[in-house]
Amino acid sequence: MFTEIVAVGTKHGIQVYDLRRGTRLAQGAGVSVEGRQGFCLTDTWVAAVNEKKPVCHVYMLNRGDTGAKLVFPFPEEIVCLHAIDGGKYLAAGAKSGRVLIWATASGRLLRAWDAHYGAVTSLASSEGVLLSGGDDAAVHVWGLSQALDQAALGDSAVTPIVSLTEHTMAITALQVAQSGLLSGRGRVYTASRDHTCKQWRLRVEHDGEKYIGKAELLATLLYPATVNDIAVDRSETRVFAATAAGIYQTNLYAYKKASSADIQRDGTELVALGGSSDAVFSENHIQYPSAEASVVAISLSYDGSLLVSAAQPGAVRIWDTASRQCMRTISDKQLGTGVTQLCTRLAPPQLGGPKASVSVGLHRPEVISEQAIAPKLTSISFAPLQRLAQEGGARTTTAFEATVKARLVDSAEDMASFDAVLNVEAPYGQTARADAWLLDSLRPSSGSAEKQIADVLQQMELLQRHHARTRRLNDELYQGAVTEWLSSRQKN
Repeated sequence: MFTEIVAVGTKHGIQVYDLRRGTRLAQGAGVSVEGRQGFCLTDTWVAAVNEKKPVCHVYMLNRGDTGAKLVFPFPEEIVCLHAIDGGKYLAAGAKSGRVLIWATASGRLLRAWDAHYGAVTSLASSEGVLLSGGDDAAVHVWGLSQALDQAALGDSAVTPIVSLTEHTMAITALQVAQSGLLSGRGRVYTASRDHTCKQWRLRVEHDGEKYIGKAELLATLLYPATVNDIAVDRSETRVFAATAAGIYQTNLYAYKKASSADIQRDGTELVALGGSSDAVFSENHIQYPSAEASVVAISLSYDGSLLVSAAQPGAVRIWDTASRQCMRTISDKQLGTGVTQLCTRLAPPQLGGPKASVSVGLHRPEVISEQAIAPKLTSISFAPLQRLAQEGGARTTTAFEATVKARLVDSAEDMASFDAVLNVEAPYGQTARADAWLLDSLRPSSGSAEKQIADVLQQMELLQRHHARTRRLNDELYQGAVTEWLSSRQKN
């Protein structure tokens, strides 16, 4: 079993816990996180914006470290942060509506532009594009290669590839696929205060001078209250919504009666919910029981088997997505002031991640467990960020300077790689080419591919039914054993 961590943002700082055990692994003190995207983390560092003033705090992701490695001012009041390309770049959304991007290793401000008419509330990135959502109810898709190319743009304004403008109130959360996004195979999920979560499909084309994107609305999920946060599993078959009325799960695919029995022997087919002109209403949503009235943040584990939720005034619960039962509640006095943000990811080596794991049967002795943990990080590629862009790449100095070992990166090479993903000669990118090779290798040499797919779907349904029967039997046996034990105890 791989190790995962969950980072929790509170007014007392950032707490990092083991996802499956609930034990605290690391902590960042001295910063008050208020926004739903007030901090971002990588395998080496955590960057957070202070609620009370526009100051950035950077922490080393080590066991036992609590103090900030770097503290420096932002150029303006920042609402949300997002790490791009594994932390090479840091994107920030400002209250003024601007988006700013820095190279973290050098601290250089690469670009800042006006993106929204209101505050930027959420950021996300995938395959060379950056998505931003704001209080103006719009979501813009920006090409990173274009936004960072200062020489080509000059004084020209940065323009979005495509804009998503179907929401009527402020955007609260964004979720994007990490592969196949621009080819139309991945999806974009946008949540808003208008009680809806929308599913989009994007495509990018080149007209000879610039890239033009096309957005298609696939489904609108309507919830009974304001949607504060969303989470989507990696297979993009389930959407989880944290609302002011609790937690809801929406299965994007469902079985219904088919007109022909050729698809499956029992006469059912798997169809997608929603449509560009239809809304998915409450009868298609599954509500989690005993959840708090208002849930502010949620996040999924890597395999989608666990869901982490946070509600005011600070209850962090871990749910089993198959049974919708609460498996654990993280109790910590640091969470008493309220949780504002959740983030799950694979644990880095210094926190017991996969590269440092040692297996000895089913249990690791304490000595071996201590030896398995990687040593603490002593240097990070993060320099104090510029407050203003300057000619020649010179960086302004501040009173918050600190000595940090930084590995400088060449942004020109990264811009070329970002642009390669959007290249019209290879519209699907490396991921799509790998997928095409995989499909070719799996293509049947004889027989009907549709028949084999139908057989696989039938076997999957049989396994699901068998799993449901086994779970019911286990619940009945457990309930019977508990009832018998209670009756015997009352007699005694």
